[in-house]
Amino acid sequence: MTKTQQAFATIPAGTSVTWHYRSAIGHGTVVGVRKMGTTADNTMYNVRQHDHHPGEPAIVHHTGKALSKA
Repeated sequence: MTKTQQAFATIPAGTSVTWHYRSAIGHGTVVGVRKMGTTADNTMYNVRQHDHHPGEPAIVHHTGKALSKA
């Protein structure tokens, strides 16, 4: 017996999102999928930070579960 995968919607590129990081909240825009998971929550996304500081990467990677639509 084979197991079929259910289709799911990912977070679209261009969506504004926020995430918690230590005692702060990050803000950014989804630019694409980094690694497809089996659900939107465990899919890894590339997110361009709006408020990154020198020395921090402009694009960070988060799971869908860590992101909230802004």
